[in-house]
Amino acid sequence: MLEPVLYIGIAQSIFGGLVIATRRPQSLADRYLSAWLFLIGLEMILALLQLTWLDHLPYQIPFLVVPFVYGPFLYLYVRTLISEAPRWRWWDLLHFGPFILFLGLAFLFRTSPDESVRLPIWAHPTRIARIIYELLIFCSFTTYSALSYILLTHHRKVIREEFSYSSSKITLTWLLFISITVYASYALTFLSSGIQMLVIKLPFDPKIFSFTGLTLFSYAFSFYGHRQAGIYREKSPEKTPDIGTSKYAKSGLHPEDLRRLAQAMDTLMETRQLYLHPELSLAEVAEELQVPRHHLTQALNTEIGRNFYTYINELRVKIFMEKVVDPRNKDYTFLSIAYDCGFNSKSTFNSVFKRITGFTPSEYLKSVGRIE
Repeated sequence: MLEPVLYIGIAQSIFGGLVIATRRPQSLADRYLSAWLFLIGLEMILALLQLTWLDHLPYQIPFLVVPFVYGPFLYLYVRTLISEAPRWRWWDLLHFGPFILFLGLAFLFRTSPDESVRLPIWAHPTRIARIIYELLIFCSFTTYSALSYILLTHHRKVIREEFSYSSSKITLTWLLFISITVYASYALTFLSSGIQMLVIKLPFDPKIFSFTGLTLFSYAFSFYGHRQAGIYREKSPEKTPDIGTSKYAKSGLHPEDLRRLAQAMDTLMETRQLYLHPELSLAEVAEELQVPRHHLTQALNTEIGRNFYTYINELRVKIFMEKVVDPRNKDYTFLSIAYDCGFNSKSTFNSVFKRITGFTPSEYLKSVGRIE
């Protein structure tokens, strides 16, 4: 039962690693992901060797220590994706400290099969040693999964200050779902291993859960990881604006400066109607006004009382409500009008319209005498 899963997982992880590694242009996130996929393939190869050629395999510790890298790779991949200026730092290697330590000790205590077995405690064939090993792996993956979850949830809040639209490529919903799924597979492996060691021998190998999860993970990350582009575009030098004010201070703007900046943004939206662009970002508006993004955010929050996402979508809803009652648009569906107003999906339009107006689009259309 486990062997077919390993064959499929090996093929998928190595293929996925090659696809991501040869992607151009290559990003730091791509490098992390391809290395992660190759290591998954390595673990499955070693597991397959242990399963099929156990008597000929001189040592199995490398197979045991590979999972120590999964948590760090998940965290580094998430951190890199949500960063505006991702870069590798030498102290990132500290995340792989447990893996390097255990791998070094594995080779230090290496023995041949016919010699007296002299293994470190985490590989000694006793229940307590196995429990310690499983706990270390589970704690490592739990810690890094929790850190990744915190980063992702914080990111999903922050992007409302940066983007006027919602898509899986910026919210990273796919990454959150896959991460939770893989963690659940490891939790099942840990639970079933504990039952097998302490209660009763199970009719299957508990590792089937983790390897099935890793196989699905390899497929999903190969697909979505290859499609995932950078969330933030290249940063351009930001100029200090001249809107009749004194220079901007790092601590923030004077209230009068904020009012003028808010008025300048309202004027820009009224004259240029930038909100009709479905993928409008704060960076684009800042570039038009030649101001730093954080000054725009400050003006939005203090003077207008909105984040960027809400501010732009309120303008879209307002123009939609004007267009949908215009007799010239009677031959167009409300959804096509919504798209013309800058919304990029029906679900986003429905949720935004309901939150802003208190009515569903259908209820509003009925109230103005328009039946779809």
